[in-house]
This record gives sequence, structure tokens and C-alpha cells, in this order.
Amino acid sequence: MRLGRPITAIGAAALVAAGVVVSTPAFAYTTDDGFTLDAPDSRVVDPNSSITVTGSGCGNSENPGKVAVALTNDVNGSTYSTPVTVDPGTDGTWTATVDLSTAVAEVGGDPNEDPWYVAAQCLSYNGDESDTAGERIILDGTDFSGNYTISGAAGSQTFEITASGLTPGETATATLIRQADAESADATPVATIGSGTVDADGNFNGTFPAPSVPDGTYVMRLTGSRYGEGGDSTSLITVTNGAYNLAARDNNSDDTAITQNDPTTTTADNTSATVAVAVPAKASSKQLAKTGGEGLVPAILAAGLLASGAVLLRTRRHA
Repeated sequence: MRLGRPITAIGAAALVAAGVVVSTPAFAYTTDDGFTLDAPDSRVVDPNSSITVTGSGCGNSENPGKVAVALTNDVNGSTYSTPVTVDPGTDGTWTATVDLSTAVAEVGGDPNEDPWYVAAQCLSYNGDESDTAGERIILDGTDFSGNYTISGAAGSQTFEITASGLTPGETATATLIRQADAESADATPVATIGSGTVDADGNFNGTFPAPSVPDGTYVMRLTGSRYGEGGDSTSLITVTNGAYNLAARDNNSDDTAITQNDPTTTTADNTSATVAVAVPAKASSKQLAKTGGEGLVPAILAAGLLASGAVLLRTRRHA
């Protein structure tokens, strides 16, 4: 993933005055000079928590280095949090932890407004800078939950859907997915039940007519437009002769909110189920790759080292 301006640009004038050359490297998973920022375990992170990132390719026992890691939300690279600086091991691997609540406050952006990036850069003892490696993350600390009710007689049934923990202002869309495709985050919906705008508190409410679909077994999926947050119904939805009914996924279901109708009936009055929480990273991995920050070039490192007073020393070896 390639982003925009060097992290050292935060204090470019000071760096030039100090005799440090300010470069404009580009973001990449692994830079041309071999410096790497590993993809985070999860791209969805609570902005009130911290994120630990790892990498490699910064120095060795003969040529020690420093790594700086910072947060930014600007494609042009004009604003960064105060970099966290760490010493890599003699094999060039490193680990750094960024306090996101502090970093977000320093950057001054809205956690709900994308994009956000974690950026890292290596500086060797002689002042050589690596290109800057970066990874896109999503800042979201809310837990998704929801439920739905199917009611009415066959041919005129409706879905009543409520959910919370979504991003204010995004569009939430409910669809029907074939049971056979339910494990895929990119499954093509058989039909769209309905959509609407999430309110300022992250809640979604909507009542929609049940779509006409072929007889079969389905899962209802509610998806937010921001990065795919949402969930799937914990029950299966069966459609027989145009009538919607619910069926437990397995014998171990502990969803007491499900009210199962007699499967021989042709109506689904007051049928309720809970929407299960989906793993956001599963739904968002491909989307993040498509919307990565092309052209963002931060230069964080030298500014961070100067601000922290860090000094890189070459170890002299004696015969």
C-alpha cells in the first residue's frame, strides 16, 4: 500500500537547519530498501485503546537503527501524531505500541472519518532514512448488535430491523444471502431487503417488505457502508411457497430470542431473531486494499528522533 509525504516533513525546517536531509519516500508494505511494517493483526481498532505493530529490516549489529511510528489521517501527510521511537533488535526486527487515544487527539481528526494510517520509518546511525512503510486501519470502538422481526401473512410479510454500534451517517443495507454462500464476506445477495442511514448515535431502524425470492434457505446480512461492519442472522431463514420462516442453524443454538413458527404453517407472524456480530476484518480486508491511500508520503522519523533527543551511536569493534 503506497501512501503520500515523508514523516520528517512534520519538522522539515528544523531538520534542514540541523543538517538532516528530508526525503519524500512513499508508503509501502516493504520499502525498496527492505524496511517492513507488518500488517496489523486486525485493521479495526478501538480509538480509545492502543495498537502494537511490528516490522523488520531496520539495521543490524554493525549498523544499528531507530524506528519511529506515528498516526496520520492526511493523504498529503501534513499532520502526524508525536512519533513513538524504538530500538530494533540486532536482527533488524522491532515492535512499537502507539496510544491511539493520545495520537488521535494530537492529529485532531474524527475517528469516524477515514482514512487513518499507521506509518513507520527507519533511520540508521549515519542518518540514512528508509522509505516509509504504512498500513491502513479503521478506528471503531463500538460493538455491533441487532435484531429483526418477520411478521405478516405469506405474500405480505415485512422485516423490522434494528441495530446499534454502527458508524453515524453511514448507510446500512440488509440483504438475503444463500446459506451456501454465508461464509463468504463477498457473497452476491439474492435480494436486497432495504437500506437506510444510521443515526447520530450509531443506531439503525427500518421496516421493509419481504422481497420475492425463490424457495430456499437464506441468511439475512446487515452491512454498513463504511467498511462492512455488521452481522448475519443467527437463525436461517427458509422460504417455502413465498412464506418466510426461521430455522435454527444447529442444535447448539443458544439464541433464546428466536421464536420458531410451526414449519407446516404458511405464515410467519411475530418471528424474531438476533443478528450475530460479524468479524469486521473479514468483510473489510478486500475493501481496505481497494481504498488504500495511494500517494500518501509521510516522513515521521527524523522529526521524532529530534523531538525525543534520541542519538544513534555506532558501536566500535576492537580486534
